[in-house]
Amino acid sequence: MLARTWSIAANYRTPEDFDIPHAPRFHSEMTDEEALRFVSSDGTVVLEASVTSSVNR
Repeated sequence: MLARTWSIAANYRTPEDFDIPHAPRFHSEMTDEEALRFVSSDGTVVLEASVTSSVNR
């Protein structure tokens, strides 16, 4: 639900005015097995995807 809230607030450029926290940022890296991994600032793996897919916007 927060992703939707962040998306709506980003359109108005002032999420703080609505008491919405900033969206987290993650470092991305490729593993030796060609998987994509998102890592938080403290080194915790947040998401790992072994199969990539394209996204149409």
